[in-house]
Amino acid sequence: MTTLSRYILRQHLGPFCFGLTLIVFVLMIDAVLQVMDQVLSKGVTLGLAGQLFLYNLAWILALAVPMAVLIAALMAFGRLSVDHEIIAAKASGVGFLQLARPVLGVASLLTVLMVLFNDRVLPDWNHRARNLSADLQRRKAALVLKQKEGSFIHGLGSYSLLVHHVDQEANLLQGITVLDSGGQGPPPTLRAASGELGLFDEGRYIRLTLNEGEFLRFDEGDPRRLIRGTFARQVVHVEDPQRALTPYQSSFRSDREMDLAALYLAAREQRQRQQSARRLMDSTLQVFIASLDTAGTDSAGQLAQRVQQAEKFIQKQWNLWDHSGQAADSYWVEIHKKFSIPFACVVFVLLGAPLGALLRRRGAAVSVGISLAFFWNYWMFLIGGEELADRGLLSPALSMWAPNLVFGALGLYLLYCAALDRPLWRRSAR
Repeated sequence: MTTLSRYILRQHLGPFCFGLTLIVFVLMIDAVLQVMDQVLSKGVTLGLAGQLFLYNLAWILALAVPMAVLIAALMAFGRLSVDHEIIAAKASGVGFLQLARPVLGVASLLTVLMVLFNDRVLPDWNHRARNLSADLQRRKAALVLKQKEGSFIHGLGSYSLLVHHVDQEANLLQGITVLDSGGQGPPPTLRAASGELGLFDEGRYIRLTLNEGEFLRFDEGDPRRLIRGTFARQVVHVEDPQRALTPYQSSFRSDREMDLAALYLAAREQRQRQQSARRLMDSTLQVFIASLDTAGTDSAGQLAQRVQQAEKFIQKQWNLWDHSGQAADSYWVEIHKKFSIPFACVVFVLLGAPLGALLRRRGAAVSVGISLAFFWNYWMFLIGGEELADRGLLSPALSMWAPNLVFGALGLYLLYCAALDRPLWRRSAR
């Protein structure tokens, strides 16, 4: 590697780290807020919250790295242009393509690394994040109680609980009755209009908060005397080490939780199902057509019944054929996405290097703004293509590579203009 190549790459290192940190921070804001809500409202330990944060970092890095490459190219070549270093290099016989060559080489290496990351790390971390999110969701007490709404729940220490209505969204319980059977004689009773139930310490500690209620208990000295009182707020504590929640584990993996080998096998299986459904439709039609030759003695009602049965079977196989085709396309979309998004590193160098040199702007604000605008359009291309591919309106390969083709063509045009010192557009002669 020449001294000039090392110098060019050093100019990109700082902006790349800055852009990567900024984008990861922006994309992680929502995840951080969700994790903090889990910690504060559900008593989740900081260890589990850190795991959820870490696993969500995988998909963020998959998107942030190409964006950081674009920011780095814009900032580095913009500074080189403002300081007239590009002009000095051209005067020394070093063309713009030679200046961009080491950056393209590193972007190609980064593309390979991100493909490996998307295949080896991202699916597994997505799977762990989904399992962990499902596990934490179970700790939402309202969700736990929803299935037992309207019936007594026993085994909460010495308490039994009856809830008439559960609001899952607000995590609110309504119409609460609590019986305490820990003492002698008739159990004291607590009734409240509303309340909240919190699970802490992996479910070993339960805190029930009752609002606007009353308590009823018999006098120990005179069992014929009933004591009644009211309260604005009452907290019931239940500690039971045997009630720890077991970690949630699911072996099912969605298409975003599969590696390339698993995606290819799943897509091939769906294609085989599609072909099997088609063969069944063809054979059914052939049998039905052949049976018409011997249907001369059948009545009109019998013939209509046979037509209806054949139509029903063919419709069922057609639905299976269509569903299998869409499933196979969705798997192929994920396969191509694992390559197309990393390849955006190369595309964004082709786009960012000449654009930074032509705009001649120094500073992070302009570079970040332009990068976000380009990546937003790139992402809209990608989402739209994925939607069309999932509906069978566009091939998975074209849908996932169309953004790279469009932005790559634009980058080559900008590279042509920067290399030959051509303006981006010709001004019309007056």
